[in-house]
Amino acid sequence: MYRVGELSRITNVSIRTLHYYDEIGLLKPSRISEAGYRYYTKDDLVKLQQIIVLKKLGFKLCQIKEMTQVTADNAEKAQRWMEIFDMEIEKIREEKRRLELLERSLHVIRHSLELTGDVSNDEILAIIQSIQLNDADSFLSRHFTEEEQEILLRQLPDLTARDEKTEKWIELLKKIRQTKGEPIDSPVSQRLAEEIMRFIREHLQMEDSLIDKYWEKIKPEDGQPEKVIGLDKETMEYIEQILDWYQKYGEGDKHGEEKR
Repeated sequence: MYRVGELSRITNVSIRTLHYYDEIGLLKPSRISEAGYRYYTKDDLVKLQQIIVLKKLGFKLCQIKEMTQVTADNAEKAQRWMEIFDMEIEKIREEKRRLELLERSLHVIRHSLELTGDVSNDEILAIIQSIQLNDADSFLSRHFTEEEQEILLRQLPDLTARDEKTEKWIELLKKIRQTKGEPIDSPVSQRLAEEIMRFIREHLQMEDSLIDKYWEKIKPEDGQPEKVIGLDKETMEYIEQILDWYQKYGEGDKHGEEKR
């Protein structure tokens, strides 16, 4: 048998904790001497090891007590343990979903902050609500076929994540927003148009018709807020104009300089 101090040393569980487990009926010593000393058997040691493992898995003491004190036969005991494990697994899944939602929300808010330099409380709430309601998926499902949705989700920059494609798009959007006051045929605007075309060729592997369809669907109505972060009506019109000029006249910088 083990005295409480020995059991504490073997298992690295404090004496105070062992006393507490005794008080709540989680792990009672097999024998208490007339002098009040607690004595634990090898079976008690095994039970304590079970308690330690279950605690590390995240179970509460009340759950552990129920699990370790089941007196049914092995089949019923195993079934009860599986039920408790399934409940805990579902809790973990819910927590993972919550953390994934939080991560996506923070990425979108960060991208918005990077673009605008400021994000209001209302914007933050709108972003979070949009993600919670899965507006992106419902928007795509309303306007595109299943095949188109699959392509768009795979090819478009994901503003709820932080990857190379998205980072390049955010940097490009920042340049666009800083440059949209320039004349569309200026060297600055046309270099930007060339950069946009390069991004499309390298990162948006889809038919031009699908790109055009998506572009039209995300364009805000007059007086309406942007549907995609960074793409308000003014910005989208500027992009259309500089790309139209670039596609009509080729190297826009040279054409602009020749006109001057």
